[in-house]
Amino acid sequence: MKRQIIIFAALFLGLIMLCGCKKQLSGVSGLDLSKYFENCEGCAVFLKGSDCYVYNDEISGIQKSPCSTFKIVLTLAGLKYGVLKDENTVIKWDGEKRYFDEWNKDLSLKEAFSVSAVWYFEKVANEIGKEKLTEFIDSISYGNCDTCDEIPFWVDSSLKISPKEQAKFLQNLFDYKLSADKDDIDILKKVMYKEDLNGGALYGKTGTSIESKLGWFVGFYEKEGEKIYFAVEILSGESGKHAEKMVKNMIRDYF
Repeated sequence: MKRQIIIFAALFLGLIMLCGCKKQLSGVSGLDLSKYFENCEGCAVFLKGSDCYVYNDEISGIQKSPCSTFKIVLTLAGLKYGVLKDENTVIKWDGEKRYFDEWNKDLSLKEAFSVSAVWYFEKVANEIGKEKLTEFIDSISYGNCDTCDEIPFWVDSSLKISPKEQAKFLQNLFDYKLSADKDDIDILKKVMYKEDLNGGALYGKTGTSIESKLGWFVGFYEKEGEKIYFAVEILSGESGKHAEKMVKNMIRDYF
């Protein structure tokens, strides 16, 4: 009987290690995210300190294109290499009409991040240069670190990252554990601010790929001095905006 108990305990421990990230978040009772995914396929990862919760674990470790969530990294790199000075850095519009009216004007970093203006961040990437940008991505171990394709290699191209990696990257970044300047991280935090919500503050970035039917919302929720990092990914054609709405509902219900 004792031997059976030992074997069962070993198997249980092995299952936990294989799942990697399945523990319920401290202070959250009855966390069940299935209702938010009733009409779409996807997954969610939440990190708080050493605690972690994953919905749909089998796809949370699969790497996909980061799409516009990579603008978090582009902002950091732009600040590091002096292409961007702060959240008020304005880049002049080139006059070319693009998809959304709010893109078609001079934009500050804060504005460009908020409306996810592709032209703004492609210009930042090109001014940094692919070699320096690749070095920076390697230094922060972002996803598969594959920049072999041309800019924008973060949109349906060579660079890929999983939801688990997204959440852990953000945790390491905003816990100041990566090789990034603290002042730059603090500017990024201002840029990522979305709104006050449920007694705390929400920070994040959406990402969408029509080609891959992929929607992202990644970021963190800060309340009473504690941060909960998250990455929500939808694989059924819904946009990053839809993923953002899902996260807001999760926060209202559980945090």
